[in-house]
Amino acid sequence: MIQSDVTALVSGFGDLGVFLAMFLESSIVPIPSEAIIIGAGAIGIPIASVFVFGALGATCGAAVGYCLGRYAAMPVILKFGRFILIKPHHIEKAEKFAKKYGAYSVLIGRLLPIIPFKVFSIAAGITRINFVSFMICTLIGVLPRIYILVLFGASIVKYKTPALILIAVGLIIFIVFKLIKSRRILKNENIADN
Repeated sequence: MIQSDVTALVSGFGDLGVFLAMFLESSIVPIPSEAIIIGAGAIGIPIASVFVFGALGATCGAAVGYCLGRYAAMPVILKFGRFILIKPHHIEKAEKFAKKYGAYSVLIGRLLPIIPFKVFSIAAGITRINFVSFMICTLIGVLPRIYILVLFGASIVKYKTPALILIAVGLIIFIVFKLIKSRRILKNENIADN
């Protein structure tokens, strides 16, 4: 139901809908950003608009998670995190990563889709990463992903099935490669800490 509401928001409000949907996704609502961005591209919202408004919405929404981490008590986050699909071990891993790499952990977390954005935002707040650095790294980190996803969405309409299959295969290979690489990073980190 949430997904259909978000689709209606994007199709009904265009650029503003993309901004609001990405703001909600990045802050507290458990919906996949892929569906928002690909859907926006597929319904014909201009690529540049989705790119700009999607990135701004995701970045502003991430600020909500940062504030939750910085100003809400950790027990509150752990108690209510399950409602936005955040588990305690997600926070622990992200917090450890944030302490080790500082603001760069935010950039890495945005580029490598291994843990939900919300978790890195909350961990950044808990570890008190500089807010300006957090926002800059968040914006830089979401740009490549949004660009790839909106191109994919636009290609659904522009090109027919053969091109779509090639793009889908390329996207899957890219995601699998990133997941493998990110798991190696986390595994190496766990080995170094032991």
